[in-house]
Amino acid sequence: MTQQAHGKARALVLEDEALIALDLQDELQDAGYEVAGPFTTCAAALEWLRTETPDIAILDAALKDGPCREIALELSRREVPFLIYSGHHEDRQLLAEFDHLTWIEKPVPPSVLVQACQKLVAGHP
Repeated sequence: MTQQAHGKARALVLEDEALIALDLQDELQDAGYEVAGPFTTCAAALEWLRTETPDIAILDAALKDGPCREIALELSRREVPFLIYSGHHEDRQLLAEFDHLTWIEKPVPPSVLVQACQKLVAGHP
């Protein structure tokens, strides 16, 4: 784990719906996470990943600039646990190689995602 010196786990949030992103950011911060983002495009998240590595990540499956596949592959390569948060069941076909991960379908209360993040940090899928 690459937790920051102050002990907070850093969660990358990739979500292009502003209201969802802000709610999720607030809930994660209230739960003690440091939030990277929220990023609204895959390109912005990839740029951040050039120099940083989160402890966990929440990825919207499809963003304005396409599916989050490259980010998912990069996180997998770095062994960063992540989950997919998607509003469309058909997004599973875009990311078929990640079907074994935790998929949470929108909408859910942000607290459900925070609980899922706690499981990721603890090392449980």
